[in-house]
Amino acid sequence: MIIDHVALEVDDIDERVQRLEAAGLRVLRHGIRYSTGQRIVMMGDGTGNKLELIEAEPDPEGGTREAPAFAHLALRTDDADDAHSRLQAAGFQSRSEPHDLAAARARSALLDGGGGFRVQVISYADDSPDAVTWDQDGSG
Repeated sequence: MIIDHVALEVDDIDERVQRLEAAGLRVLRHGIRYSTGQRIVMMGDGTGNKLELIEAEPDPEGGTREAPAFAHLALRTDDADDAHSRLQAAGFQSRSEPHDLAAARARSALLDGGGGFRVQVISYADDSPDAVTWDQDGSG
């Protein structure tokens, strides 16, 4: 497995996207978070490095949550189902069983490594919008 992306929960996702686009990142796709229905935006730098922004959940008590906040570290694998099983055998607790992510053209699962450290395992179809690269000078 290799590192695929880091996910952060953010307030005002639209503003964050605009600022990161101004810094040179591109939007790869928009989506909806599987477990909660919140908006997500996957952004890339052209080299394969990605940042997933997840719209922060509202505080159920009406206060404000601290954001940005770490959501998960995603590990790319050829087989999300197998990786999910291997991490469970290594002591990770499953938060979501392997499932398909239509917008990402991927299969994914989420696991808890303890202490607030969550790991997503993800495998992409060849035509996934998340698996693109381009020339850093913007020509590709």
